[in-house]
Amino acid sequence: MSARNTENTYGSVARALHWIMALLIIGMWVLGLYMHELPRETPEQMQYKFGLYDIHKAFGMLALLFILFRMYWRMTNVIPGFPDSMEKWEKLLAHAAHGVLYLLMLAFPVSGYLSSATGGHNITFFGLFEIPLLLSKNEGLSEVFGEIHEICAWTIFFVFCLHVAAALYHHFVKKDDIMIRMSPRGAGKEE
Repeated sequence: MSARNTENTYGSVARALHWIMALLIIGMWVLGLYMHELPRETPEQMQYKFGLYDIHKAFGMLALLFILFRMYWRMTNVIPGFPDSMEKWEKLLAHAAHGVLYLLMLAFPVSGYLSSATGGHNITFFGLFEIPLLLSKNEGLSEVFGEIHEICAWTIFFVFCLHVAAALYHHFVKKDDIMIRMSPRGAGKEE
């Protein structure tokens, strides 16, 4: 299997980026829900909760790096075409959903970074180094960016579910290779 995409299937790099991003998004989403609801009444609870926030932010910065590379990879590779069996409206909807997913995958970590930066909260990359805060502390802006981050979280969850449902529909109902060509094995038809 080639690292690069072909006219009919995704290469190993695109597939790896797809599944890495899926795992990061699911993990970040679950961790975000969990840590948001944790109490912070005692010093131990605060230490535990904010330790999870540090992990969440580090993985968020990792996700940002992966989505930037994924966008670069997508722009420099051919994008496999849709099967002829797909209706025009299905193709338009698929393009729109992919566009929204890419926008959300970018906005999600950026809004988290901006919320932390304007909240005056440091961001360390897994304890290795600090990521510079490019904005001054501003609680009002921090709340706005925090709301945007939460809206992104719920929107990406909804679009992610639609994306999975569409892939399953194509696999089990339409019986085309849409889902298979992005599977870890990448068993789509070759050129």
